[in-house]
Amino acid sequence: MSTTKHDKDYKNNSIKTTDGDTRKVINQTFDDAKDKARKAIDETHRELPRYMQTMTDNQEQTVNAARDIIDNYIESQRDITNSFQNAWSSFFDNYFWISPKKITETYARAVSSISDGTIAAIRIWNGSILSSTETMRISTQHMRDNARETSRIAVNGAKMLEEATYLPNLTKGNNSSIENRAQ
Repeated sequence: MSTTKHDKDYKNNSIKTTDGDTRKVINQTFDDAKDKARKAIDETHRELPRYMQTMTDNQEQTVNAARDIIDNYIESQRDITNSFQNAWSSFFDNYFWISPKKITETYARAVSSISDGTIAAIRIWNGSILSSTETMRISTQHMRDNARETSRIAVNGAKMLEEATYLPNLTKGNNSSIENRAQ
């Protein structure tokens, strides 16, 4: 069975058309994926002010709650201290060598120390949140840089594989290169 020139041309054109169609489908698929990713990123970007406001609101709520807790704690301790001093003043004066004033002062200092510790813990927590946010920003930048480098390496590897497997058609003076073939 001999193959006619017409059959060979038809077969070559069919393969080229199939390769071209496949390339178009692949390119369209990647373009669609890129568009969807960009739309998702744009939507996230549009939502940033809301996310930032939520973060700010949460931090303000935490600080206000801490302030209220400390204020309530100090006021309750003040009331308790005053009650103790009034109720037990004469008892301690009559039966113990420790004065109620000294006990009250010690208790007030303990309350103040607890409040100071709470305030310091809130400052530490806020500092940790801020440093975590900065660490996340830096990590995101490194991920972006690493993704670019990984993509560049993968593309270069694919191009090297293409060059290594490409056998140019040298018949009839056709010196097509990879650049011409890609067009």
